[in-house]
Amino acid sequence: SLPVRARAQDTLNLWVHPFMPATQLIKRFTPLADYLSAKIGQPVTVKISKSYQAHIDRVGENRIDIAYMGPAPYVIMTRVYGKKPLLARIEVKGKPYFFGMIFVRKDSPIQALSELEGKSFSFGDKNSTMSYFVPRFMLQEAGITVDRLSRYGLLKAHRDIALGILCEYYDAGALKENVFSLYQDRGLRVLAKSPPTPTHLLVTRNNFPINKRDLLRRALFELKDDKRGVAILTSIKKSVTGMMPVEDEDYDALRKMIETVTERAK
Repeated sequence: SLPVRARAQDTLNLWVHPFMPATQLIKRFTPLADYLSAKIGQPVTVKISKSYQAHIDRVGENRIDIAYMGPAPYVIMTRVYGKKPLLARIEVKGKPYFFGMIFVRKDSPIQALSELEGKSFSFGDKNSTMSYFVPRFMLQEAGITVDRLSRYGLLKAHRDIALGILCEYYDAGALKENVFSLYQDRGLRVLAKSPPTPTHLLVTRNNFPINKRDLLRRALFELKDDKRGVAILTSIKKSVTGMMPVEDEDYDALRKMIETVTERAK
């Protein structure tokens, strides 16, 4: 009898957290899924988790084949579920780290983080690296714990954080540098830049076949030398220049930062 075509269960899923509308994320990650599919000879489909927390749990419970994770969600996931086999981490403008910005409107009288006492602040999802944990840490270092703000928001979409400041609904907010730069010209000003923070990464499940894991790793590292590689990488986001090796220890400084923030929150 003829061999059965690849069955549905032979399709690998590449899961992404919902940092943008699902349609945009599917469009951004499909070139990577197609490339990996060609490299390992198995279809790869992009799937979007319902929330940051759902994504953390899905990865933790090994209900993924491949997952793209933000640095803070990765750290939180390892704290609850333990380590996972790591595939690669993204390189942003040739570097394995990126930055976040705390910002205000251009015409705001605020000139320093310490002046945010009694002011309103817009954070992102409470599992987000650059719109929650890193700015919370930066504010804390400046003596501003969240109870010293007049109020704060936890907004789902990065765009809403920028617009909330521009519309004067919040005094200050936090975003990663590349998103901030999209809105800066509309009338925003940097108040403080974050310490360098390790980039997003790709992980797999604990029971994923080792030979396939090695194939995936190699395929990811080779992206920057592949003639279609630039298009695949910049489709994820414009500043991505490659994929590089990753170790769990790369996230230790961020772990300490997150622990400091969560300790203070108790």
